[in-house]
Formats: sequence, structure tokens, C-alpha cells
Amino acid sequence: MTPKKVLVLLMYEVKEDPRVWKTCMSLRDRTAEVTVACTNPGKRPERETCEGISIVRFPHPQEFFLKRLYHCAHRFLPNDSKAFSLAASLAGERKDSFLKECVLRWNHNHFMRSMKKTNRAFIQAFSGEKFDLIHANDIDTLYAGSELRRRGSASALLYDSHEYWAGMSRPGSHSNSSLQKFEGELIRHADYVVTVNPFIAERLKETHGLNITPSVVMNCPPLYYGELSRSVSDAPLRVIFQGKLQAYRGLEELILAFHHLPDAVLTLSGYGPFEDRLKILAEQNGLADRVFFTGRYSQEETMGILVSHDIGVIPYQDVVMNNVFSSPNKLFNYAMAGMAIVTSEMPFLTSTVRAHGMGEVFSGSSPEDIARTLKSFISNPTLLKMCKENARKAAVEFFSWEKQFETNYPWF
Repeated sequence: MTPKKVLVLLMYEVKEDPRVWKTCMSLRDRTAEVTVACTNPGKRPERETCEGISIVRFPHPQEFFLKRLYHCAHRFLPNDSKAFSLAASLAGERKDSFLKECVLRWNHNHFMRSMKKTNRAFIQAFSGEKFDLIHANDIDTLYAGSELRRRGSASALLYDSHEYWAGMSRPGSHSNSSLQKFEGELIRHADYVVTVNPFIAERLKETHGLNITPSVVMNCPPLYYGELSRSVSDAPLRVIFQGKLQAYRGLEELILAFHHLPDAVLTLSGYGPFEDRLKILAEQNGLADRVFFTGRYSQEETMGILVSHDIGVIPYQDVVMNNVFSSPNKLFNYAMAGMAIVTSEMPFLTSTVRAHGMGEVFSGSSPEDIARTLKSFISNPTLLKMCKENARKAAVEFFSWEKQFETNYPWF
């Protein structure tokens, strides 16, 4: 039997996107010949074969210069400086400025131009080939996938939306309406639509008038049977946030919560534009001895970092709809490592944590709200132990990549 040929499109480095790399491995394990077209933000080979996957890398789009200015301000300037305020307004953080709207439009237009330029490179490179399936990851590769499908380069197109793209910016913004229209024009060309949770699936169906609800393949880790999260009898309580350190994630409030938690320590595991700003915040508030930063980590290191902690926290803020409907992979990583979970009150996060008894949900977004919920575990070790056991059980039974992909990937 001739192997099926699959082209996977991605606007980033494939080895640094866990969902996409797991998809490639799963397709390969089902005897497909997998080619990945991705961009190259690092200095990697333009072409290579890795674990049986053929990878073709294209130049990575440059970040908008005003975003670079903003990130630089976060890194080097105090939050109350005039220069920082100017950079923040240029990057669109001030809520009431005409300048903000202009810069956000410039940033969005830059994103669209850069995205289409890379998509045209994908189209030019693969128009002469024939695939059984094109798997387009996210809205920024959907144009290329749609055009290649139209040109007959693939028998089928699958659109995998990792985010709620029409809710990436503040409600009512130009970029939200633009992305919704762009996605709506192209999503109907897809033979299959996949997303990461049922809330986004319903939004996509309703927003774009789809006849069929998109399939849900949750972004879960592979089954893990190594060391699990440590015993709850040890002190102090060890709390971790693992992921990108960026805006709207409630990380400042999370750090300040530890003013009220003398019997707990916090690890921020990851990197991002807010990393240096958060380090300064911890130092200025006398928390540097109980708030630790691990920096960037590889996907292979994820579980090894988590298992030395008791509680995984997700303090996302409901500033943008993409956060409201999010189902971050850290939720499932925490559960697979056998950790209790504390999360802000978002629909998918709340329903999942409560349905499986994996942890607690805090209302509000203040440091006091977060601290109050974490204290409930300090005062009740039995509750902590039960939540850890329930989280691990749910991960093994429901929230593994093997279970999600085998059951829900629609091409099969």
C-alpha cells in the first residue's frame, strides 16, 4: 500500500511547537510520509530530516519594530518612567489614546503582510507537488493551505486552529474583526476543521456558519510514567507557573500573592517579554528568596521540572476572548505530572478542573484572591493529596495525546 503524503504548514519552528510536533509523529506512526514547511526564527538548517520527518524552513517574519521597542522598555526601564509610558502607549497598552489605535492597526497590517509573504513562499515551493492532506496550523498558514488545495496540490485540507483568532485582541478591535473576516473567507475551503476545546469549536461553528462542529483534539502531553509530583508532606508548598511570560496572564498578581503565603514558594518556568520585568517586581517586593525563575526549557524537560512541585497555577485574565476560551497545554501537563491545579475562572479551565476534582478555581484576579485559594491547600493537606491523585487519574484516562489523537483526529 502506497503511504499517504502529508504536508504540515506552520508559522514557527516545528520542534518548538509541541502540538505540531506530536501531530507529525502521530501521522508518521500511521505510515504517512510527512513534510513540514515552517519558518526559521533560529539558525537551523534550511532542510533536514529528523525522526523520519522532512523539514523545510523558510525565513521567519520580522517582529514589528514598535513591538520590539515595547519589549525593550519592559526589560530595561522602570514601570513608572516617562520613557516606559511612551513605549507602552506606542505598543497599544493605553486604553484611551488615538495613538494606540493607530499603532495596533499598523501592527496588525504588518502581521498580515508578513504572513501573506511567507504563505506565498509556501505556495510557490509546493504547487508542483501532490499530497493526500495539507494540515494547516492556525490562521497564519490557512491562506497557503487553501490556495494549494485550490490548485490541486492536495486531496484534502485540514485547518487546525490552536487559538480563538477572532478574540486575540481586545473586544471590538480592528484586528479581531479583520481576522474573523479573513478566517471566515478561507475556513470553508477546509475539508476538516480541528481545534483545541469544545468552547472554541462552538464559536467557530457559530461565527462562520459551519455545517459541522469542528473536531476537538486537546493539546495534551504523551502518556508519562516517570517520577510524579512529590509528596505533599514536605514543606514549603511548591507552586509553579510554566509557560510564556507575557501579558494578560496574571503573573504580576501571582507574584504579589506570595506576600500572603509565607509557607509557599513560586517557580516561574519559561521565558518571554515580561521575564525581566517580573524579576524586578519580585526583587522590589522582597520576594526574590521565594520566587524563582528557571528560564527557557526544552519540551523534553517539561515533566522533569513539574514533578518537583505540588500545584500548577493558571492565573489568566479575561482581557481578551482568546484567554477566556483558552485550554493551555500547561493544564494537561500539570495533570499528567500528578499536580493539583489552581486556575482563574475561565469556561474550559473551570469546567475541566471541577469535573475531575483536580483542584480549585479562584474568582477575581487580585493577589489576595490567588493567595486565598492557595492557602486552602496549605491548611488542608488531605485536599491537596486528593486533587493530585484525581489530576493524574484524569490525565491517564482522558488527557493524553495518544487518546486525543487516536479518537478525534478527523482525517482517520
